[in-house]
Amino acid sequence: MAVSSNPQPDMITDKPNTKTRPLVSIIIPTHNYGAFISETLNSLQHQTLTDWECIVIDDGSTDDTAEVVASIIERDPRVHYTWQPNQRQSVAKNTGLAQARGKYLQFLDADDLIESRKLERHVAYLEEHPEVDIVYGGVRYFRTDNTSERLYSMEADNLPWMPQVSGKGLEVLKALVRHNIMVINSPLVRHSIVERVSFFDVRLPPAEDWDYWLRCALEGACFQFVDIEETLALVRMHSTSSSQNRLQMHRVGLLIRKKLASLVKDKQILSLNRELRAREEGDFGMMEAGRRKSFRAAWHLVSSARFERRWRWKTKLFACALVAPLVSETKLRSLLTS
Repeated sequence: MAVSSNPQPDMITDKPNTKTRPLVSIIIPTHNYGAFISETLNSLQHQTLTDWECIVIDDGSTDDTAEVVASIIERDPRVHYTWQPNQRQSVAKNTGLAQARGKYLQFLDADDLIESRKLERHVAYLEEHPEVDIVYGGVRYFRTDNTSERLYSMEADNLPWMPQVSGKGLEVLKALVRHNIMVINSPLVRHSIVERVSFFDVRLPPAEDWDYWLRCALEGACFQFVDIEETLALVRMHSTSSSQNRLQMHRVGLLIRKKLASLVKDKQILSLNRELRAREEGDFGMMEAGRRKSFRAAWHLVSSARFERRWRWKTKLFACALVAPLVSETKLRSLLTS
């Protein structure tokens, strides 16, 4: 694998040919996913649209990721590689954004896949609809031991969860304030909206993409869900996936709600965000009680009470906060629901 003659400190990069601009830039952050990344890159090599570059950002892997990617680069010069010290996926995505030259951007985790006509058909949609900034489609889930599996969700009920929201302004923002509306490899994004929104927030892994789509909506981006054959985002389910860390997801979710409260002016959105923050502070408090972090539990229950508008629930939450250091999570939940 070729490297630049003057790499940045602590960074090794295989730089793309800057003479021609590709139609699509695909950004793949990776950390110790050498076992999966060849399959991910293979899904790109089977795309019906061939005018793309792929930027792999190796976030300090200690496995064989570099060797796996190098063997692919030897056969496919559209793939490029950058190594950096481990700084988590937000920084890795930002490194990729700084290098990306495509008219459109596709994000892809190093253990996931996209169907063979996703790039072709989503590019065609954006070319035909210049008013749309972000086009996205459906998602299916699969397990490593069954890559042909196509589940609608990670939950036991296997029901579709994506709300399929389209448009811009208040309605899209309202949906995004409730929760993230898509997985990271669902959308194809115009580079022009990325130039307006800038980089990912490095404080927010593993939910930095939710924050990013919220900021896109606040910038007036137009989202469009389209149900087109062979354009699915395919997400691998396995124990090492960062999205499986529920505690961290809750913690980061609260940071996003705090940040959102400082960015939004609309009273309806602020009210909805406050309501959801009250609920999530309470849920987090209960989780901390279950971990026997009683004083943290009390802190979050007090925060929940502060944001709760209903006096009956506010009183219950304050009462739960007072007794959190003394009782179990089960007892706390019983007190709250009694």
